[in-house]
Amino acid sequence: MNDAELNSPTPGSEIAVLPSHLADQIAAGEVVERPASVVKELLENALDAGASSISVAIEAGGHKAIQVTDDGAGIPKAQLQLAVSRHATSKIHTPEDLVGVRTLGFRGEALASISSVSRCALTSRTANQSAAWKIQVDGNGQWGEPEPVAHPQGTRVEVRDLFYNTPARKKFLRQERTEFSHIEQLVRRVMLSRPDVAIKLVHNQKTVRQVAPVTDEVSERQRLSHLMGAPFVDNALKLAFDAQSMQLSGWVAQPSFNRAQADMQYLFVNGRIVRDRLLSYAVKQAYADVMYHGRHPAYVLFLQIPADSVDVNVHPAKYEVRFAEGRRVYDFLRRTVRDAVSKPLVGRDLSGESNRSTSQAMPDPRSQAGVSSEAWSEQGHQASMAFQQPAPFSGSSSSGVKESLAYYQVAPGADVLPAQNAPSAFAAPSDVSQNYLGYAKAQIHGVFVLSENEQGLVLVDMHAAHERIVYERLKQQWAQARLVTQPLLVPVVVRLEASDLRVWENFNSEFERLGFRAEVFGPEQIKLTEVPSLLAKTDVASLFVDMLGELAQQGHTDLSETLIDRLLSTMACHGSVRANRQLTLEEMNALLRDMERTERSAQCNHGRPTWVQLNMDELDRLFMRGQ
Repeated sequence: MNDAELNSPTPGSEIAVLPSHLADQIAAGEVVERPASVVKELLENALDAGASSISVAIEAGGHKAIQVTDDGAGIPKAQLQLAVSRHATSKIHTPEDLVGVRTLGFRGEALASISSVSRCALTSRTANQSAAWKIQVDGNGQWGEPEPVAHPQGTRVEVRDLFYNTPARKKFLRQERTEFSHIEQLVRRVMLSRPDVAIKLVHNQKTVRQVAPVTDEVSERQRLSHLMGAPFVDNALKLAFDAQSMQLSGWVAQPSFNRAQADMQYLFVNGRIVRDRLLSYAVKQAYADVMYHGRHPAYVLFLQIPADSVDVNVHPAKYEVRFAEGRRVYDFLRRTVRDAVSKPLVGRDLSGESNRSTSQAMPDPRSQAGVSSEAWSEQGHQASMAFQQPAPFSGSSSSGVKESLAYYQVAPGADVLPAQNAPSAFAAPSDVSQNYLGYAKAQIHGVFVLSENEQGLVLVDMHAAHERIVYERLKQQWAQARLVTQPLLVPVVVRLEASDLRVWENFNSEFERLGFRAEVFGPEQIKLTEVPSLLAKTDVASLFVDMLGELAQQGHTDLSETLIDRLLSTMACHGSVRANRQLTLEEMNALLRDMERTERSAQCNHGRPTWVQLNMDELDRLFMRGQ
C-alpha cells in the first residue's frame, strides 16, 4: 500500500460540521432522558424566572404531552427565538459567573434540546407587554415567527409527542404509570425544595398533587404532611443550624421512624436537588449508633453553602455537585444531624408545644450545645423526640453523694450519679408531669419497667435502656481520654486459645487504653488485674474474649472510630443489667432519670427501641371507652 492510499480518507470518514438540528438531538441525549427530565428542566426555568405559582399538566405519563405554566417574569418578544437557541442563557455572562452559579439552570441547552426531539411551543408575556407571544417548532425542527396570543404574565411551554422523530429513543420509554411515577417523584422534590411556591401537578386532567405556599408554621406542617406523610411529621425534628459559612435546616426523623428503603431521603444544596454519596453517607453515619441494621433514616435537609465553594457544572442533568472542601462539609453535616437525633429527654416540653433554642457555635462532636431545633409533638405510638437545650452531663461527684443506682453493678467511685434534683428522683410524687418518663409503678417479668407519666403509660426495656446509658458513658470517658478504671481485689484468670493470646499481645496497649490491665499467668492464660469501673461486677472474662474476637476480625492495630464504638458497645452490653433481675422502685426511677439525661436513650446500641409511650387516647381505644 503506497502513501497516497494510506493518506486518502475512507468512505464516509470526512470531517464535517454537524447540522444544527442533529447537534441538538445529540445534546438532548444528555439532557432529556425521559419525560421527567423535560419536567425538571422546565420547572427549573420557571423557578429561576421568579414564579410564585407553577402548574404542571401531564398526559399519558408524558408520552403524549407535557405543559408547564408559570407566573414568572416572562420572556420579551424580541428574545423568544434566542431563548430556544443552543447555548443561549441570561444566567451566565462571564467565566466568574460559572464559578459561583446561583441559579438552577444556566447551560442554555434545555429548550433547544427538548424542541429537537418533540413538537414544542413556547408562549410568554412580560409585565410591560400588552399581549403574549407564541412561537412553535415546525416539522423540520425550526422555530417559527412569534404570533400574538392571549396569556397572562408568565410563560407556558408545551411539549408534545416526545421522541417522535427519534424512534430508537422512544422505544426505551416505559409504561405510562412508570414514567408518571418518575415525574411525580420529581415534582414532590421540587415542592419540598421551594415551600414559598404554589405548585400543582395534573395527570390526564386529574389533579394529583397541589400545595399552597407556606406562610406560617401551620401551613408548613400541612405541606410537609402532604408530601412526606403524617407519620413523618409526627416523628420529625426540625433543625436550623448556622456555623461559619454553612447553614443546615430542615427535618430529620426520629430513629424510631425508619424505612426499609432509602426512599424518604431528600437533600438540597443551595436549593438544588442533588444526589451526592458524600452527603448521604454523612447523614447515615449520624444515625449509626441509633439505627437498627438494614434500616434507613428519613429526612428533608437544606444545605446552604457559598456558591463558589460548590461546583454544580459536573453533569448536564445537574444532579451531581462537587465541593471544594468535601471533608469539612461532611463533618458539618454528620455532627449537626448526630447532635439533633441524640438529644437527651431532659428539658423536653410535655405539653407538646414547640420549643426553640438558638446558637451560632460549631457543635463539638461529643457536645449537645449548638443545635437550634424545634420538635413537633408526639402522635401515635412512636416515642417523642422533642428537645430543648439539655442540662449538662454530670460527671463524678465529690464525696458524700449517695450512690443510688445499685442495679448499675459498679464499685464506689464509678462515673455514675443520680439524676439532678436527686431528692425528687426516686420517690413518686402525685404530680407525674415533673419528669418526661414519669415514675415507675411496677416491673413486669423482670424485663420491663412500667411507668406513669403525664401522657399515659410508658414501657421500658430495662436491659436495652441501661445498655445505652453505659455505652454513652463509656464513649464520653473515651473521648475525654479518661476511662475510669478499678483494680480487682481478686484478679480474674482468663484461659485463651493460642491465637487469642497472640491477639492480646498485639493489642495490649489498646486494651490498656480501654481500661483493661493484664499479665501472662501461665501457658495460654492471662490474669486481669484492672478493668473499667463501669464493668467491675460483670463477667469480665467472657467480655475480654468477645473483645479479642472483635480485634481479630480487624486484623491490625489501627483502632478506627467505628471499631472503638463497636468495642465500647460490646463492653456496654456485658455491663448492663440483665433480664429477670428484680429492681426496687428506687432503682427503677433512677433508671428512668438517667434515661432522661442520656443521649440517644430512645434506642439501644443496636438500634432497637428502649421505651414506648401509650397515651390516654390509645389506652381508651384498647378498652373501647367512649365508643
